Amino acid sequence: MSTHRGSSGCFNWSWADGTATTTIYYHNTCSTTKHLCVWWKDGQENNLHRITAGGDEKGHLKEPRTIITNDIEDC
Repeated sequence: MSTHRGSSGCFNWSWADGTATTTIYYHNTCSTTKHLCVWWKDGQENNLHRITAGGDEKGHLKEPRTIITNDIEDC
């Protein structure tokens, strides 16, 4: 299992490769509410999930299948 870490704008994030499910952990380092867009690949379909996090908020999101590596960004 490979762990991926990165940052985008106000967010630091990490996730590990999953098969049945994948969980992304995030931290909004800004003082105001921001959004992070994450694309999940669920079979043949790609699904966009928009995470909203308040200032200095940490959290996680668990979804079926896996994350598309190059598609995590502020939105």
